[in-house]
Amino acid sequence: MARGFWRGVIAGSIIGGLLGAWFAPSIKPGVRERVAERGRSMRRRADHLMRRARSEMDEAMEQR
Repeated sequence: MARGFWRGVIAGSIIGGLLGAWFAPSIKPGVRERVAERGRSMRRRADHLMRRARSEMDEAMEQR
């Protein structure tokens, strides 16, 4: 229960910070592009890690 709570706090903080930077009225022009690219990069990395975890899980299940 506590682990899920802290994951939510961390995820909410990250999302809130990104949205705050995204919608800030005095944001420099290049910041939005950098934030968007960083988000895309993080998503690609997460997708890669999920595919790898699924693959390893499938292999482990086949060995049983």
